[in-house]
Amino acid sequence: MQELRNRLEGEVTVFTTAKPMDATHSTRTSIMQGAELIVVVGGDGTIHEVVNGFVDGVKLINPSCQLGIVSSGTAQDTARGFGIPNSTALQIEAVCGSGKRFVDVGRASFINNQGKVSEQLFLNECQQGIAAVVVQRFQAHHKWMGGFLGFGLTAIATAARHREQLMTVEIDGRHVVTDLLLGVVVANGAYAGGGMHFAPKSKVDDGLFDVVLIHRQSIPSRLISFPRIYVGTHVNLSWISYFQGRSIKITSSEDVPIEADGEFLGYVPCVIEILPSALLLKC
Repeated sequence: MQELRNRLEGEVTVFTTAKPMDATHSTRTSIMQGAELIVVVGGDGTIHEVVNGFVDGVKLINPSCQLGIVSSGTAQDTARGFGIPNSTALQIEAVCGSGKRFVDVGRASFINNQGKVSEQLFLNECQQGIAAVVVQRFQAHHKWMGGFLGFGLTAIATAARHREQLMTVEIDGRHVVTDLLLGVVVANGAYAGGGMHFAPKSKVDDGLFDVVLIHRQSIPSRLISFPRIYVGTHVNLSWISYFQGRSIKITSSEDVPIEADGEFLGYVPCVIEILPSALLLKC
């Protein structure tokens, strides 16, 4: 991205990732050393790692440090949901321009693969159930196809055989739903899964999550209704519940997997909280 380096003012340091968590560590180190702008060039997973580098523990290192995004991954759901232009040239213009706004960030606590309570930030979405299974299968087998095709085919194949799991979802301590659920979507941005319009009412700066519960339905109904996810009309189906809230708690006696921003995290129980206006995004 030589053009980007040429356009940015002041001292520029470039980090290249080689393994998981490299982006988090380099971001955190840079902010601690006084960086005022972090530009991530990559996909949703890399953006996810960079956002986690803005904190040291649970506290923002420098609330005035800005995030710029040049999206180049397979799905690009984060860029789409946060109103970032879809061309590289326009993204570079946004990063180098004067426009900026505060956006919300999510924080999830969950059980990791080692059976311990862990915590991560996420920018776009956090899902429990079928989406986490899709993420695992997509990364293992279909990522080479790209976001739209790869996620779509993996989601259809998974929907044809994944069973519902009994979960209890508590929203702001008021709305409590216990049911057999195919999945739960806790959305900050509107898109996930390579262009699926999961949360069409979502706004990234309103201090609220949009929460979509996918209830039990027949496999033919799942498959017939699947295209509606891409245009957002699935929210009108009888087996979809749609809420908004600031704090979401999900429990189950089963091993319900969890993912965020297209990255597999672990399992419920999980508590997901909104951090209003926590990040300054270049736009």
